[in-house]
Parts: sequence; structure tokens; C-alpha cells
Amino acid sequence: MAYQLNQSSFAGSAIELQEAKTLKAANITISGNTTANLPISTSAVAYASGGTYVGSAQATTSPSTSGVQNKGASFLVTSDGSGAVTTIKPVIVGDNVATAGGSDTIVFDAATLNDAFGVTNITGTATVTLAGGDLERPSGTFNKLGASLYVGGAGNVKVTMANDEQPIVIKGIAANTYLPILVKRVYNLSSDTETTATDILALF
Repeated sequence: MAYQLNQSSFAGSAIELQEAKTLKAANITISGNTTANLPISTSAVAYASGGTYVGSAQATTSPSTSGVQNKGASFLVTSDGSGAVTTIKPVIVGDNVATAGGSDTIVFDAATLNDAFGVTNITGTATVTLAGGDLERPSGTFNKLGASLYVGGAGNVKVTMANDEQPIVIKGIAANTYLPILVKRVYNLSSDTETTATDILALF
């Protein structure tokens, strides 16, 4: 039997499909704001400078990739008519890694904001403290890699297989079951009532 090189039969990554720990693509909760001198009524994409939220993209420091951002969330920062930050909205929502229910912080310091807006005179810091309403379940659609599944709680799972267009419902799955299948979509939202199993992981 021949095996393809550089392939593994083990998963190296997982997504908790029914945990609301992904940033919504909507304005998020600003809890502290001392910013000033931003270009007025302007928006720019910014990267967090710190905070307890672990899903933010960060600038690399390698000379060969200077300015390139690593995988993670980035944000559209908008200023008001007085030159202070007025809204912050994720434009790339990143991974499903926030603390469930909120409480993580995301910090944008003056250096980060100056870099984003292409100026040097911005002062102050804007801080986001995530609330539960800022978070949602991750997308159950996998455009690049198909996923296998682990089901922690018994029930049914509605999926679209990797080579199919129409969804099916896999019924009667026992708790703590690994499904060695390849799917391109799991119907994992709370509105997807045909999925009754719980604690579903997508494995890659």
C-alpha cells in the first residue's frame, strides 16, 4: 500500500463549534478611551497592541516580513469629529478563542493608532472589554480544508460532506464519538435545530 508523503492521520487543530467565542463583525464595547488627535471622521485598519484577548493579529518583527501581520483579528477604528476614537469593529474576526461570555480586553495604544492612520501625533489609548454580545459561534463552513468531527454529547449532526452539495443529517451519534468523515459545513448555529448533538469539535 502506498501512502502520500507529508500527510498525517492525526488532527493538528480543532474548533469548538458550539462555543460563542468568536468576535462579531460589528462595533464592539469600548470601555476606556483617552485618545486624541486622530484625523477627524476617518477610519483605518488597526492591530491591537495588547490586552488579555489572545486572538488579535500582531505585527511581525522579522526583517523579511516587516509590516506583515500574523493570523488573527484586525479592527476598523473610526474617529469622531473631535479626533477621538468613536467605534472599533473587527474586520477579520480571527479564531474562536475569546473567553466565553466576554471579559477579555483589547488595547490600542498611541503607537498602534499612529501606525494605522499614518500620522505621528495621536495620543492616548483605547481599550475594548468584550461583552457576551460581542461574541458569536464560529462559522461552520470550511472553505479550504474539510474537517472530521468529534461529538461530545449524543444526538444528531447536520452536515454537508466535502464532495456533496446537499446536506444530510447523521442521526443517533453516541456521546464521545469520533466521526472519520470529511465535511465542508457543519450546521452549528443555535437556529440549526436539526443538529441536536452538543460539544462538537471540528478537527483538522
